[in-house]
Amino acid sequence: MVKVISTNIIALFVRKRSVEIISVGNELLTGHTLNTNASWIAKQVTDVGGIVKIVTIVGDEIDEIASSIRGSLRRKAGWLIISGGLGPTYDDKTLQGLARALGQELVLNKEAVVMLKRKYSKILNLELTAPRIKMATIPARAKPLHNPVGHAPAVMVTHGSCTIFVLPGVPKEMMAIFAKYILPVLKRKIGKFVRLETNLETTNIMESVLAPYLDRVVANNPKVYIKSHPRGYSRGVSRLHISFACESSSRRLARKYLRKAIGEMKQSIIDADGKAREI
Repeated sequence: MVKVISTNIIALFVRKRSVEIISVGNELLTGHTLNTNASWIAKQVTDVGGIVKIVTIVGDEIDEIASSIRGSLRRKAGWLIISGGLGPTYDDKTLQGLARALGQELVLNKEAVVMLKRKYSKILNLELTAPRIKMATIPARAKPLHNPVGHAPAVMVTHGSCTIFVLPGVPKEMMAIFAKYILPVLKRKIGKFVRLETNLETTNIMESVLAPYLDRVVANNPKVYIKSHPRGYSRGVSRLHISFACESSSRRLARKYLRKAIGEMKQSIIDADGKAREI
């Protein structure tokens, strides 16, 4: 009985930190646009203690968007962050896909209409045309979030244990809304968290030579994530970067774990006739 309770507690803690990201847009699938939004979101999430499990890119198709969202819900992601497809044009279909995935109707949200009226009244008193009204038509149980930079409101909705945020694809808008609405909630839900990172730059040692030493250091330091990154050759000298990351509720402990792992790695590199320096 005790083991079951313990396992459930661990599962709930992991789920609380579990984040999936869905990026919507044909331009991402064709390679026309780099998916910088997902990279930026993943970095912000990781820095506050979230664990990004999966990043998905999907085109501007309602069924594909809905299928991707259902997949995240089946995997019991604690958080789902979607970007792209909230605009006024025919191919902005993210909210339609979200409504289909959740089994909710799309409805004209009065709060979102007010947000849009305020935005467009500042631009030569522009009227709310049908394409603009489209941006205020959201899943029935969803809540619109003010867009401080652009026009299309973001959307938040809870489904079971998953909190879903849908953000505009325009980077400046996405970043502003993330900072205002998502980051504070993530920090509060995840709680006290410290993540420290550092890197070693090594020379005169190939990754294949380093591998067994790396295995030993990893085994001795389970609280530190260690990863080697080959940087090729420069003037006939092999170069590697080795990254170290440690998560903890205490900065003092995180530093202690990092120092131990880095010290062992430096000694291993010396033993293998290589050189290393922190960068």
